[in-house]
Amino acid sequence: MAGLGDRWRGVYPAYHKIVGVYERMNAAMTFGNADRWRRQAASLLDSNVEKILDAGCGPGNMERHLRGHIVGLDYSLEMLRANPYEDKVQGVFELMPFRDDAFDAAVLGYSLHAARDLEAALAELVRVAREVVAVSMGKPDNRAAEALARFYVAYIVPLMARLLAPALVQEYKALKTIFDSALRNNELRKLLERWLELKYFGTRGLGTIYIFAGIRRATPRRRTA
Repeated sequence: MAGLGDRWRGVYPAYHKIVGVYERMNAAMTFGNADRWRRQAASLLDSNVEKILDAGCGPGNMERHLRGHIVGLDYSLEMLRANPYEDKVQGVFELMPFRDDAFDAAVLGYSLHAARDLEAALAELVRVAREVVAVSMGKPDNRAAEALARFYVAYIVPLMARLLAPALVQEYKALKTIFDSALRNNELRKLLERWLELKYFGTRGLGTIYIFAGIRRATPRRRTA
């Protein structure tokens, strides 16, 4: 992991530049499944949620799958400007500018993989919301599938960007940094279970996408030394 922090500096700035092609590239990279998997994640929400945090909201593509009062949170001002929500806040997962229990649920659509400190992000998510639901980029448990996914992210995604967003090839190369830093799905699930009573954890796309839903634990099982 040496040097990852330096490489990660290229990840967040990339999000400022890809607003105009964000959904087109998402659709291409998931072979048309990006929005279907968002819908599947949103369907896992408890039916009685009213106040929802769309964390890492981007340009607001989760909106059509959610009901209730929604607040958007994103690091990128450019993403927020393109977002349809009335209430939106600039911020990061690891230090959210909200009071405890501000929301019934936090929903994350293809954003949790961009957390630099996943455990700090989960701590904040369960602090501000009782329920957490996410769909995001995963790392397969199977080593052959992982190698295939790494090749796809490192070489095929930049080729897609060259065709669909030729000015943004470098920005899409940042996905490899995210993939390299990600936990494998079985490790991710163990981490999630320290913070959440999982209702569902599943994968799509040979393990390259995970979906989960859970309710925060009364006493989180924090990482031990």
